[in-house]
Amino acid sequence: MNEIIIEVPRYLIFERTIDFINSFKNLDSKNKYIFDFEKLKRIDPFSLLYLSSELRTLKLDNPESEFIAKNFQHCTYAAHMGFFQAFGLDYGKFPGEAKNNNRYIPIRLFNVPQIKESARDLMIHNGEILEGYAKEISEVLTQNYDKDLTEILRYCLREALRNIVEHSNSNKFGFCAQYLPSLNVVSFAVLDRGIGIKKSLEDNPKLKLESDLDAIRESLKPGVSGKVYSGQKRKPKGDWANSGYGLYMTSNICKKGGSFFIASGNKGVYLSSNDEKLLDLHINGTSLNLTINLNQKNNLNELLRELREEAGKLTKIKASKSSMNK
Repeated sequence: MNEIIIEVPRYLIFERTIDFINSFKNLDSKNKYIFDFEKLKRIDPFSLLYLSSELRTLKLDNPESEFIAKNFQHCTYAAHMGFFQAFGLDYGKFPGEAKNNNRYIPIRLFNVPQIKESARDLMIHNGEILEGYAKEISEVLTQNYDKDLTEILRYCLREALRNIVEHSNSNKFGFCAQYLPSLNVVSFAVLDRGIGIKKSLEDNPKLKLESDLDAIRESLKPGVSGKVYSGQKRKPKGDWANSGYGLYMTSNICKKGGSFFIASGNKGVYLSSNDEKLLDLHINGTSLNLTINLNQKNNLNELLRELREEAGKLTKIKASKSSMNK
């Protein structure tokens, strides 16, 4: 068995993490792989989730290979956030073990069937449980300093979680978040290992999707859903009926006051106020990375009103309370 050392980069920040994962995505089996964390100095929420999930998947997919980590003892932040335990290394906190504080939320993993079962037992919609998670996260990250801003962030988080529970067919998902006081920026990442966006939209006969990129672009348009479409005989009803506004609203809110990244299958799309970038990657499921500049509060409130009006004009569909309200 050959011994191969893989050096973990000094900065695991978004695109650098994607490049790093792409570099070892197709490892040959029956080798001894040593991941050396000696250089690692900084890691963001997206990288905590994505890399830990990929390392765990790598181990499961290559049972004849050996995987070892070394020089990780100085990575105390990642350890506290649950990163190492998430992929099976017995070091640091388990996901969900560490408590939140006003600057970060460690990795938390959730069981989708349990969420649905809890909702049935309480005779409420899944969205009400996810609303509770979103409210908790938004209050922690904004320190509940401004009500309007907290509500905007709560909306973005809730819709991200609803998409997973209602559309991904994933049994589990994870999220984590961080507030950077020096920049006054919130960063939130969520990842599921479900069917992906293209598969989730295929039930909509109005959509002709040739690729994962096509599916991602369609998902960011208002009124686009795999479950609700024009001409449908029986549409979901009620306050929690999802009419395909979540990603449209969230992506526009984030890119005007920060950035928005969505990845599914073999493509990722990064959006900001002055940039759009396509990234190549390979992910089974869907990942989101949202950043919001909290200094943009007034602009975000005005933007939210404009988006409601624009979405109504573009789709001529009366959006549900849950899809359009803050």
